[in-house]
Amino acid sequence: MNPLNAYLALELMDDHTARAARHERLRAAREQRRTARTAYEAVTIRRTTPDDWQALERLAQLEGRAAPPSTALVAEVGDHILAAYWIQEDVTLADPFEPTGELVSLLDTRARHLGARPRFIRHPLRRAAAVLRRV
Repeated sequence: MNPLNAYLALELMDDHTARAARHERLRAAREQRRTARTAYEAVTIRRTTPDDWQALERLAQLEGRAAPPSTALVAEVGDHILAAYWIQEDVTLADPFEPTGELVSLLDTRARHLGARPRFIRHPLRRAAAVLRRV
């Protein structure tokens, strides 16, 4: 083998190895950030009070929808309300800039404990009837 070809092959291998190592470091850092953001120390699930209306309006503005005027269940982390669920209206609002998937799931579970109907109807005819009732 020509020494120049061997040198080029070694340089290409070193370059690929360095790129793979950099990719692995970036992937590990991304994974660490993702798990750090989704792990909440403590979450409070409670009903709304009149003092919560400003926070609910903020959530509604972030999602670009209107907040129903009735009481709701809220998921609170620290002093911030990150998600709200209105049982009668079957409306959920959540902060789109925070990882709130688990919080919405907790709100749905708590609503079912309080006697709400399941949110997702499995049978196609029942689903179609529910859509027609809403219209």
